[in-house]
Amino acid sequence: MAFLINNGLLHYFMRQYLIVIMMTLVMFSASLSGCIGGDEDGGDESEIDLIIYYDTTFGTIQESVQNGNQVSFSGVELTFNYAFTKSSAGEITTFYFESGDGSIRTEVDANETGEITYNYVTQGLFTATLGALDDAGNDEMMTLTIRIDKTTQWSESQTNNPEEMEIKTIPDCECNSPSKIEIFSNVTNPENPNVGPINNGGPVTVTWYLNGSEVSRESSPETLGEGQTASWNHNEIGPLPETWTLEVGLNHDQENVDIEHNVSIKYSADESSPNPMPTGQTPEE
Repeated sequence: MAFLINNGLLHYFMRQYLIVIMMTLVMFSASLSGCIGGDEDGGDESEIDLIIYYDTTFGTIQESVQNGNQVSFSGVELTFNYAFTKSSAGEITTFYFESGDGSIRTEVDANETGEITYNYVTQGLFTATLGALDDAGNDEMMTLTIRIDKTTQWSESQTNNPEEMEIKTIPDCECNSPSKIEIFSNVTNPENPNVGPINNGGPVTVTWYLNGSEVSRESSPETLGEGQTASWNHNEIGPLPETWTLEVGLNHDQENVDIEHNVSIKYSADESSPNPMPTGQTPEE
């Protein structure tokens, strides 16, 4: 008799066991569905199909300075084609572009144009936002990383007291400093014509100096005879964001020289990949 169990009591335990198993399965299913749908923007699919084409996300500002005067400057124009963007909820009304350089947002009427062109005039690694609005109030956007380097051609002619060239490595964005400064510099001791028996020319010794707040670089001195040119090529890796100076020192002030600096400020190649328009594709009407 000690090993016999009442049938009612047995049924009771079996029901409790089944209830526990069912509750466990429900909780497991709920947690699994949360893992599957949690990273997909809440499971909501956008009404706007944002399609934007662009040939490049990189460019170099070009500047020319002669004898202390800026003689030319060209920014970097980038064009973005939004014309293939559609909305399943209505009509697209506006395309917009936020450059990431502190400028105000550029907006265009989607009924008038499907392109936005922006001219970057400052250096940096910018986070740009591109988007579209429809007449149902939907807003869809994407971000791109835009890399803008800068190259300055700086020259000074017939000088015996060279000016310093300022090199500003402060980016115009909340981003990392440039990856390097590239310097290609030439100094020429031009030939001087003789007047009668007097020889007006002579050799001159030149030295280059690159200075920052915590760094000083100096080239080996080079002596130039008349008509000779010397060069200094230098890469400054990981420069601090500040104003650097590049200077040419002469051993005396009796001889005039011509100076040409070609200085590039370059950022890490972390820009977004281009997305060119496929050949032969046209917007659907």
